[in-house]
Amino acid sequence: MYSNILVPVAFDEEHNPDAALNVARALSSDGARVTLLHVMEDVPAYAISYMPEGYAVELQGAIESELRSRAAEFDDGAWKILAGQAAHEILTYAEEIGADCIVIASHRPGFGDYLIGSTAGRVVRHATCAVMVMR
Repeated sequence: MYSNILVPVAFDEEHNPDAALNVARALSSDGARVTLLHVMEDVPAYAISYMPEGYAVELQGAIESELRSRAAEFDDGAWKILAGQAAHEILTYAEEIGADCIVIASHRPGFGDYLIGSTAGRVVRHATCAVMVMR
């Protein structure tokens, strides 16, 4: 059982955080801290002009609300939003909080993932703690 679990969550059609959160519950010891993390990737400069004004602030507010609600499901739940490259931010934050396990969802790899590597793949290769990958 783990006492400090980090659960990176993405809110898109490919990823449903329910499975990862259920695994975090199953792997957590009594009184475990479970932290939900969402990494907001940088939007390319050319795409920003196509987004409505205030979109980023509104999106971050919706994500914050969802994270807060889901973190409240745990006795010692926490949440965090970071900006940057997902794998790097997940690994850095896991080290920062002293996570002893990362529970991360992964999609089925496509050809590009074999050449470049998915976020989950990079986390698995570089994490200094246990990593549970949900497919």
